[in-house]
Amino acid sequence: MMADSDLLRTHPATVAVRSFKAMWQMALAFVAMVVFGSVGRDALPVLGFAGLIALAAIAGVAFSWLNWWRFRYGIVGTDLLVVEGLLVRKRRTIPLARVHGVNMTADVFMRMMGLVDLVVQTAGGGANEPEAKIGAITLRQAEQLRAALLFDQRAEAAPEPAATPLGTTSVDEVFGADPLGRVGDFRGAFGGSEHLGREVLFEHKVPLGRLILGELSSNRVPITLLLFLAVGSQLIEFVGLDAVGETASRAAQLALPILLVLLFLGLMVAVLVATTIAVARDFEFTARRYQTRIETEAGLLERRQISLPVTRIQAVRIEESWLRKLLGLATIHVDTAGVEQGASQGQQMTGSKAMVPVARRQDVEMLMHNLLPEAEVFPEAQGLPDRALKFYLLLPTTLVTITTGAVLMPTAWFVYRPAYPWMFVLALLAGAITAAVRARQWRTSAAGTDASAIALHSGILGMKRVRLTRTRIQSLTVRQNPFQRRARLATLQTISVSGSSAAKYGVAHLDEAVALRIMSWYEGALAAE
Repeated sequence: MMADSDLLRTHPATVAVRSFKAMWQMALAFVAMVVFGSVGRDALPVLGFAGLIALAAIAGVAFSWLNWWRFRYGIVGTDLLVVEGLLVRKRRTIPLARVHGVNMTADVFMRMMGLVDLVVQTAGGGANEPEAKIGAITLRQAEQLRAALLFDQRAEAAPEPAATPLGTTSVDEVFGADPLGRVGDFRGAFGGSEHLGREVLFEHKVPLGRLILGELSSNRVPITLLLFLAVGSQLIEFVGLDAVGETASRAAQLALPILLVLLFLGLMVAVLVATTIAVARDFEFTARRYQTRIETEAGLLERRQISLPVTRIQAVRIEESWLRKLLGLATIHVDTAGVEQGASQGQQMTGSKAMVPVARRQDVEMLMHNLLPEAEVFPEAQGLPDRALKFYLLLPTTLVTITTGAVLMPTAWFVYRPAYPWMFVLALLAGAITAAVRARQWRTSAAGTDASAIALHSGILGMKRVRLTRTRIQSLTVRQNPFQRRARLATLQTISVSGSSAAKYGVAHLDEAVALRIMSWYEGALAAE
């Protein structure tokens, strides 16, 4: 057995990275205590808590150094060995054959120093709890270790460089002459090798303009507006009704157009902030296809490089919001599966990742062919029969109309009776909107199969198409209530990941013959297995 001293350590700059993060969190906590604690008259509790924060920061720095000193890793034979722990030593052995993905992440501070965190995913590991995390190491070491784990190129892995004595290295040698010169592709002070041991079969980059347009046309805009209103209501409670009343009285002196402009500017600022955050997250998004995996890389402040083994892709979704549909844009998502560590009886979990966050609709076919040819063909789907329309309309429309009227009309009766007739009109309007939305859902819903996959279509304002390979479907259910049986209709539901509610796709009120034919198609696959 290899001694722990023969294994590699992460780079000594790990201590600085971890200490900086710990001290930054403590500084934020101190500022929060000073701001909110100064409201009171007695500042002694604030000073005492500040002292505790300082002690915690010092302890965090010490812990970072000890954790770095006790952490070692290396490839021994056909296994990855990770040794860690301060008081209780833990040795974790991961066979290379079980490694399915190796991801890299780096925030701004780490990228300036040329360091990355390397996350190892295995066949039985979940996305939220990786099998092993090695960080921070230089980009060159990370790419060499990644090649060794994924492509069995241990002979090319370089040993850990010897520590440089303090005071013998210039600033340019430590931080690089231009540490942010190639920040977009992980290159920092310590440099790195270019895609060691991997052949890129296809690469697609999302232009910045299209990324901004895609974010502005996404569902985040209405969600941001709702959050803006919610935060505004909480701010009113925090400031107090008196301050709000005084502000309102001053605002009343302004002209109505000015008030509308100010409100519009506030909403636009909220949308701009949300869009900026989203664009920074997907900045310079790049998708690459290798022999057995798809790799995505994105991020302005925190750069992420994620590996998606094709064998773990359970479903493919192509989505178009109503605004993106008008602009001719679409999003390609993939659902991946894994076993959640600590879950009972090997309960699985699913994760949805954007293979391409925004693309031109006319390019979707080309991107699917080059990035994921295994799932590029979507079976032709058959729509719902006319007799299914009443199931989409009657019950939802009736419930919404009655519920809206039950809430608005009594309120108007006791608060402002002249508005009572208008509440009745609003209830009818809510019912009419519901009917239109449900009619749209009936029109877009469809299902169909071919020899190897099933396609499910759905949508209200936009459109969503899902493709599931027959061998990846964990269960398929066809159910009928008494009313559906009388109308010769059935509801179809598929599950691609057992125990995960996020991996359920289905279509309601299909033609009974179509649903039963799909069930026979799936049972035939089970018999073949």
